[in-house]
Amino acid sequence: MFPKCPKCNAALDPGDAEARERCPACGLIFSKYLQARQGRPARAPASHPASAPAPDRPALLGRLLYVPARVDGIGFYGRCAAYLFFFVWGWCLYAMDIGDADIMGSFMHLIVLPIHEAGHILFIPFGRFMTVLGGSLLQVLLPLVLMASFVFGFGGSRRDNFAASVMLWWAAVSIIDVAPYIWDAFDPKMMLLGGKTGAESDGHDWQNILGDLGLIKRAHLIAGIAHKLGLAVMLVAYAWGATLLYLQFHRSDSDAIEEDS
Repeated sequence: MFPKCPKCNAALDPGDAEARERCPACGLIFSKYLQARQGRPARAPASHPASAPAPDRPALLGRLLYVPARVDGIGFYGRCAAYLFFFVWGWCLYAMDIGDADIMGSFMHLIVLPIHEAGHILFIPFGRFMTVLGGSLLQVLLPLVLMASFVFGFGGSRRDNFAASVMLWWAAVSIIDVAPYIWDAFDPKMMLLGGKTGAESDGHDWQNILGDLGLIKRAHLIAGIAHKLGLAVMLVAYAWGATLLYLQFHRSDSDAIEEDS
C-alpha cells in the first residue's frame, strides 16, 4: 500500500481497506497506476511547492465525494430508487402548511417525536433552558452525528457517503418539523402530548424558549427562517446525493458499476 497517493500526495489511512485500492482524495486506482508504469523506468515525481495540493480543503472534499472503487448493479440502482423516494418525500414535507402544523400528522413526525422527547431528558443536567431546548436540538443533532459517522467511519463503522447524505436529509426535515412548533408559540393552538395546548399549560417548548429570550412576538418570523433553513439543508443533501450517484455511474478511469454475474 502506498503511504501517500502518487498522484496528489494525499496521506492514506492504513486502516482503510478501500484506500488500499483507490485514493479517496483524487480517485486514482492504484492497480491501474501500477499497470501503467510497468515497463517504464521509475522516476521520482518532481517537487513543485506551488502546485502542491492544499492539505485541508481538497482532502475534505475528497472525503465527502468518496465513492467505492466498485459498486454492484443492485446496490447502485437501489441507491437511485432511495434517492427518488427521499426526493419526493422531502418536497411533500416541505410543502405542508406551517400555520396548520400539517407535518405533525406525518409519519416523519412519528419518527422524530421519541427522539425529541429523549432530548429533554438528555439535557436535564444543563439546566431548565437547555432541557426545554434539548428536544428540538436532539432531533436535529442526532442525524448530523450519524452523518459524521458515515463520512469519517467513527467507531469502525463502514464509510458510506450516500448514507451520510440521507442523514443530512433527515436533519433537514427535522428542522422543517420544528418550524410549525415555533410558529405556534405566538398563538398556541397545537395539541401537545399532555392533551392540552400551550395556552392551557406551560408545556409548550418554544413558547418557553422564545418567552425567556423575549422573542415571542417574532415567533412567525423565526419559524419562517427555520422552514427556509430546512429547505436549504435539504437542497444540499439532494445535491450531495446526486453528485455521488453521478460519480459512481460516470467514472473516467474505471467502470463504476459491475453487474452481478
